[in-house]
Amino acid sequence: MTLPTRARSVALALLVSLAARAEPAPAAATEPIPPLLRIGAETGGGIVGGLILGGASAWVIYGTLNTQGDDAARRSAAQVGAAVGVSVGAPIGVSLTGKLLGRQGSFIISWLSSLAGLGVGYGIYGLIRSGSDSSAAKATYALTLLLPIAGAVIGYELSSSDQTTPPAASVPSLLPAVAVGPGGASFGLVGRF
Repeated sequence: MTLPTRARSVALALLVSLAARAEPAPAAATEPIPPLLRIGAETGGGIVGGLILGGASAWVIYGTLNTQGDDAARRSAAQVGAAVGVSVGAPIGVSLTGKLLGRQGSFIISWLSSLAGLGVGYGIYGLIRSGSDSSAAKATYALTLLLPIAGAVIGYELSSSDQTTPPAASVPSLLPAVAVGPGGASFGLVGRF
């Protein structure tokens, strides 16, 4: 083993050792987040998740359908795909954001609430579309994209507890072990589990 390789392995061992000995977060950092900020963060996570899955499903459906020149049918199918994708992506984003904030909400309830929001949005869209011109229907189509996000946040918040999860008390303690000798070097981890 050459000197630069040994220096790299010692530096790596030192970094791992420092990371293993890191102090837990101070009590102020683990305090509960104010409800308005928490709900805003979960809504943002739902919007991002909905945009990713809704946009991807609309793009895939629009790109793969070949309706022999009927572009309106492709757009309609892509709109349905976008709404369904949002109703699946929003609870994923809300649940992941809630878990990062230390909440213990239910993904299933969030997803079911998102589907209920999708149903209400499509119900309103269908009523407006059948009774009036397309400009009013276009305005209500936004409800099919927004109500699943609102449903996901409401469902997650109603199913979560008021207490945040405490940090894990039994985090394994790992320390690097480096041995350098004339025949080479060895690196390992020792710890308490």
